[in-house]
Amino acid sequence: MNPSVAAEPPDGWLAAELARPPFASGSTAAVTQWTAWRAPAGGGEALLLACVATPVPGWVEDMRPAVEARVKGLAGASADRLAGGDAAAHTRTFVGWTAGDVVTCFATCAAPKGTAHGARACDASVDAARFEGSAAPPSPGLALGALTWAVHHPATTVLWGGVFVFFLAVVAVLTRRRPRSRI
Repeated sequence: MNPSVAAEPPDGWLAAELARPPFASGSTAAVTQWTAWRAPAGGGEALLLACVATPVPGWVEDMRPAVEARVKGLAGASADRLAGGDAAAHTRTFVGWTAGDVVTCFATCAAPKGTAHGARACDASVDAARFEGSAAPPSPGLALGALTWAVHHPATTVLWGGVFVFFLAVVAVLTRRRPRSRI
């Protein structure tokens, strides 16, 4: 089961189609949830629940700021699409995982800019949105774990790197080929 956002639209709202934002060519991200509703009375108000899964080699908390920035950017671009241009929006974001993916989700309520704050009918739906189905983050693995440790312990990394290079140099000198003498 993929992680998803669950929320109820306001009473009487209608399911809507919304074009998904394009991803960069070569992107391995995939949309796993994309559900939108619009207010029946018009006015441009809309509610969107969305999730995007992206393969990761493992997870370390140092990755969180970049992942959260990506989901906030996607939510902002989607809110603008919902409102048909510049949007006033209320958004909640979520980060979860499957076995090999980081899944970023959001719930956003948007209306055209100029709509009074608090006047959006779907703000309560965003506040009540819940994140479901996330697994534990994948372990970082040897390479990602070592890289993260090295970043957080630079002095120790340089010290042990120097010891390692010195050891390799000694081994290289002791095992070098010696020239043959000609008699």
